[in-house]
Amino acid sequence: MLCVMERMGVFTDLKSEISNLKSLAETISRQLRGWAQHLQDSPITGQRYLTSKTRQADQARRDRDEFMKELDAMRKKT
Repeated sequence: MLCVMERMGVFTDLKSEISNLKSLAETISRQLRGWAQHLQDSPITGQRYLTSKTRQADQARRDRDEFMKELDAMRKKT
């Protein structure tokens, strides 16, 4: 849209503002693409990939971590 506005004669007095906005939009676009790529490459998967098996594994990991914390707390008391 900014490219179209830049070519229209009506907006000639706003040429520098349009150019600044285009530059800003390109910077934001590159940043968003970088974040999206980072998320795609991440080992963390979203909710839609959860299955009963992965939920059970995650719960088992949390239970194990909690148990280890309790053991550590008991060890520190003695």
